[in-house]
Amino acid sequence: MTNWITQQLKSKLFRKLFVSTIAATVLPLMIMAFFWLRSQSNGHAALFPEFFSVIVLAMILAGMVAFVVSRKITSPISDFAKSATEIARGNFSQEIKVSSNDEIGRLARLFNYMTTELRRLDNMNLAQIIAERNKTQTIIKNIADGVIVTDPALRILLLNASAEKWLALREGEAFEKPLSDFIKEEKMLHIVQEATEGKNMNLPAVEIMLKSADEWKPRILQARAARVQQENGDLIGIVTILRDITQQKEIDKLKTELVSMVAHELRSPLTSISGFSELLLDPDLSREQQEEYAGIILKESNRLGDLINKFLDISRIESGRIQPKKVPLDLSETVQMVVGNNSYLAAKKDIEVEVHAPDSISMVVADSGMMEQVFLNLFSNAIKYSPEKTRVDFVVKENESEVIVEVHDQGYGIPAEAMGKLFEKFFRVTENEAVRANTGSGLGLALVKQIVDLHGGKIIVESELGSGSIFSVYLPKASREDEEMVLEEAEAEEIIR
Repeated sequence: MTNWITQQLKSKLFRKLFVSTIAATVLPLMIMAFFWLRSQSNGHAALFPEFFSVIVLAMILAGMVAFVVSRKITSPISDFAKSATEIARGNFSQEIKVSSNDEIGRLARLFNYMTTELRRLDNMNLAQIIAERNKTQTIIKNIADGVIVTDPALRILLLNASAEKWLALREGEAFEKPLSDFIKEEKMLHIVQEATEGKNMNLPAVEIMLKSADEWKPRILQARAARVQQENGDLIGIVTILRDITQQKEIDKLKTELVSMVAHELRSPLTSISGFSELLLDPDLSREQQEEYAGIILKESNRLGDLINKFLDISRIESGRIQPKKVPLDLSETVQMVVGNNSYLAAKKDIEVEVHAPDSISMVVADSGMMEQVFLNLFSNAIKYSPEKTRVDFVVKENESEVIVEVHDQGYGIPAEAMGKLFEKFFRVTENEAVRANTGSGLGLALVKQIVDLHGGKIIVESELGSGSIFSVYLPKASREDEEMVLEEAEAEEIIR
């Protein structure tokens, strides 16, 4: 109540109403009193207090009238002022209570209608903004390239589906967290930092390599960062685009390797075939020389065919054109079959071969033909690079999650410096003279690793010079769900056929 009285006393409207009311009530009384006193020549002093009391009473009544009228007028106006201030701040939920049917009540109803319309228009605009935002986010989410949006403090604001997949990350987990917490590639962090600082507006793209747990080979990405600015130049954030160039790099690599193979690997057998073919045309050759030259031509032809076939197999696997036809497989049976079908290789050098396998072992889900290639290559290498009258052992065993096949030989061994390049294409260990005497394509172990990686496994080599080598292939065990899924897919293929 005190606040209301203070507010009324400060009100200009109240003061105007009070003065107007006093003037309207007291002034006529004073004029009437003046003329009445003049008309009375006697006793006017005695009646003066009564006139004074009437004037005071008129002033009190004028003040009360002014308060009441002011309250009826200033209270709605005060509400109008407060509501207008809130509307100016963007709060359109204001509403004035209508307590009369006069002009002020009508104005209040019009004001409420105005706020209702403003609220409706604001909601329409907000809905449009939300729709546009959702549309933009949907477009960004479905872009084939990876998109990462960070704020000026390098906190993650947005990740699209491709970026989430390649980084093995979820937007909800990384939102408003530092980019460096999830990406350790120094080159990518560097270009994002440079873009944030604005040191270079034309930043070059950088190449980074990522390998997620569900992919068997690393992915090569091209990263490019760009600044997002307001019209006044203030930095809003940084957009980093990740483009998958793995296939492009592999094609370039295959082209280079193909040129290298044609230039170096194919030239040697072709030269031998061409040279000894010319010698066979000599009519003075003896039968023994003809057979010797024909044998060399056959050997070099087989070597050339083996090289081309392995190179094509590797190329098809790397390009994704060949996919394994996985079935539940007993690796001990596969090893027994490979050794049995190719025992003649060991017999030529009088090498003893033995397979050590338990009576029963867990199944793996793998392509039967590819697994035969893996163990045939390991078996033929063990025979090729072992002296005569030695021993080769296949050991099949398992741990909690994997089935393991080990190939033990008593060969020449592999030097430590060659271990890092052992599975590269066309690489051959040539330190030992006996090894150099054995011709090979240098593609066998590269093909083995490609196939093992394609099946989600790994291959480990242990070797010492002069003490032989152990090649261990680890393949994940098949779960019951894996076996059922593979069998269902096989049945579906049979139905389609």
